[in-house]
Parts: sequence; structure tokens; C-alpha cells
Amino acid sequence: MSEDKEFVTIYVMAENEDVAVHMATALVKERLVACANVNTGTRSIYEWDGIIQLDNEVTIFMKTTADKVSAAVERLKALHSYEVPCITVLPIVGGNEMYLDWVAKQVGQEAHPSYED
Repeated sequence: MSEDKEFVTIYVMAENEDVAVHMATALVKERLVACANVNTGTRSIYEWDGIIQLDNEVTIFMKTTADKVSAAVERLKALHSYEVPCITVLPIVGGNEMYLDWVAKQVGQEAHPSYED
């Protein structure tokens, strides 16, 4: 099954673990991503409004198929707390075929009907 699909990882930064878990849970329940890894303890250094920022953030890695990217990115933007959120998409060029088949199966199903934002 996975040979005919393109797979990606969506990389997202969030302001805290609660926001990250909320976004990740929403996208998994809506079948836009198969799974998400929420990693605390990221130290981000960047310039915003002319000031160097040093923030503690949370990194999220979400796995999905390429055909779900547009919808997933739009949903993340709607859920995100930042004015300009870091949401990027990285190609998956290979891996465990059984895992990739599982990813395709998960995002190919109907969203959980009981999920409310």
C-alpha cells in the first residue's frame, strides 16, 4: 500500500505543552495525521519585532500523507496561538513499510464523530 503514497512529517512549534497536545489531539482525531510526537524542552532563539527572543517551546512532529497536508496546515493555523506559527512539511523518503502502511490507513479513515474541538 505505501508504495503508491507520499508521506510527510509536519514540524510545528507551540508555546507550551497544553497547546501542543490540543493541536495534536485534534489532528489525530480528525484523521489529518496518523500520530504526533510532542517534545518539551526546545529552546528557540529568533528575532521578532526587532528583539532577539529566547523562548522555551514545544516541538511537535506529525506523520501523515502528502494529500492531507493542505487541510492539516490550515487546521493547525486555525488552532495555533501564534500570529505566525512555525509549520513546515518535511518529506519522508523511506522507512518501515508496515509503519507507513499504518499511517496511510489511519488518515484514510473517517474522523472520529464524537470529537469536539
